[in-house]
Formats: sequence, C-alpha cells, structure tokens
Amino acid sequence: MEFQERSIAEDYEHIVQNRRPLIIDCDTGTDDAIMLIAAAGCGVFDIRAVTSAVGNVSQENTSKNNLDIAEYLGWDVPVARGAYKTMYAGKRTLSTVHGATGLGDVTIPGAKRMQFEEERAPEVIYRIAKEEEGNLELLVTGPMTNIAIALLLYPDLKDLIKRITFMGGAMEGGNVVPHAEFNIWFDPVAANIVFTSGIPLLMIGLDVTERASLIDDDRKKFMSFNTRAGDLAANLLAFMLKREDNGLESAYMHDGLALAACADPLCVTTKKAHIRVEVLNDALSGKTYVELDPKDESKVNAQVAVDLYFHRFRVWLHEAVARIRNDVQVAAKYDLR
Repeated sequence: MEFQERSIAEDYEHIVQNRRPLIIDCDTGTDDAIMLIAAAGCGVFDIRAVTSAVGNVSQENTSKNNLDIAEYLGWDVPVARGAYKTMYAGKRTLSTVHGATGLGDVTIPGAKRMQFEEERAPEVIYRIAKEEEGNLELLVTGPMTNIAIALLLYPDLKDLIKRITFMGGAMEGGNVVPHAEFNIWFDPVAANIVFTSGIPLLMIGLDVTERASLIDDDRKKFMSFNTRAGDLAANLLAFMLKREDNGLESAYMHDGLALAACADPLCVTTKKAHIRVEVLNDALSGKTYVELDPKDESKVNAQVAVDLYFHRFRVWLHEAVARIRNDVQVAAKYDLR
C-alpha cells in the first residue's frame, strides 16, 4: 500500500484538542519502557492511568519501573499496582531478556515525588471506565491478568470499554515456546476471559512486531534530541542492541508498535478475525488460534494486524519521543534535562 508521506506533527494541533481516553496496562521491560516514553509524547491520548502487570519481571519491579519512568519524564499520570500473580495455575517463569529489574542495564532515580494510587489496577480501570461513559480504550502490552480480574469483579465493565488494543499472540509460532507468544502464554486463563468478553479487540501479534526492529541509527536519532526522554530511549535501545549482539532477542518494538497502531491506524493493516486461546490442553497452553475473515460474521471478535508499514511506524516513534519536551501532558514542574 502506498501512502503520501506526511509528518504526524502536521495533525498534532487538531489531535491534542480531541484526545482519546486511554489506560495503559503493561509489564514494563525494555520495549514497554520505550513505549511509555512515546505514550507520554505522542499527543493522541488523554492517558488516564498506567497500571502494572506481572510478566517480564515481578510486579514489584514493573510497578516501580512505571512510577520511576513517569517521575523521571515529569509525566503527571496516575500509576497503579496490579495483581502479583496470574490466574493460570500452571508453572510459568518470568522473562530473562529484560534484565533483573526490567530496564536492562539502565538505572534511573527512584521516584520521590510521585506515589502509587491507593486503588489497585482493576478498581482504577473500572472507576475510570465509568467516568468515561463508554469512551475508554485500553492498551494492554503484558499478560491480561488485571483486565480479566476487572471483568470478573465488575460484569458491566465489558459495556464500558470502547476497545482493547493488545500486544500478544501470533498467527504462527511463538517466542517463548514454539507454539505461543509470551504475554498470552504467561496467563492464558486471563486472555481467554478477555477474548470472550465481547469487547472489541485489536491484536498486534508477533507476525508484525517481529518486523518492527530498531537499529543503532535509531539510538543515534534518540540521542540527537538532547532531552532526558531521548537519552532514556537511546540507553534502553542500546541495551537491546547489545542483547541482540549476544544472540538473544532483537530490538523488537513489540509494545511500541501496539501503541502506534492504536494511535495511527495507518501503521498496520488489519483483517477481521475470530481469535481464541488454548487453555485446556497443557501441552499447547497459551497458543492463539486466528481465523481470518470468518464466513460467519457473528464469530468476529477482533481485528488482527497482518502487515505493517515500518517506515511510518519508525517516523511516528521518533516524533513521539522528540515531542515530549513540549507536550502539554508532561508537567512543567519537572526538569526534563
């Protein structure tokens, strides 16, 4: 597909007047952290909260990472802790590709001004969903535990969420075991609750995210912004590139692409689909089954990304990180340098 190249910044003034309410639920490792930086600067969303899932690293680390990043960027956003364990009874291990804390070898100061919300993630999600009266969207870039718990606690929540965009699953293969992608594999029970909830879904799976890999030129681009946000993104990417050099996972922007697809639909091509997850067969637990363009329209429960426009995504990501220095969502009370 050809598109007329255009800077996202050209639409920025219009976009900021019509921000979409969004909650980000994430298990903050390295690519999640770069996604959060872009979220703070992209300007498309009124980000009502960031909630923390267990997955890449422990809940203690993911929640701390979210709070520390928010304060480090001067991003005045509520941060809430989530569930400490998954809903899946089988054995699961945390990811090892993001380092012990989730931020690789990158260290940032611990938050001193900001504090966690008193409510836990499911309560925050439900309260804000009610406040937004059906307009709230969720971006889920880790296991779906918090969302599933919220749906079980508050049955009317399914009618209050406009859409869930999630990074997870794959049409073919996996990245943690041959048949499954990590986020869905880590808590397939929660994923099944979300997939069958009736909430409109946008799936950004490995089929596209593993084609959204950054290189050293992108690290240099982030550094050229000469901002705290740019430096942080560059340092996180530097760790990911070193990891790749050591034969581990490449610098895939799994979660950044999910955010971009939510903000700018032209970053991906999607098809209608029926998606489900294996929960009963332990040997295939966490496998996502994707039926594209089902003949029975009543089966459709998701849009699934089948292709991406990498150049558009890359430009979008650069601009989102660069914009943090001026974005009105970022509190001026913090020094960004």
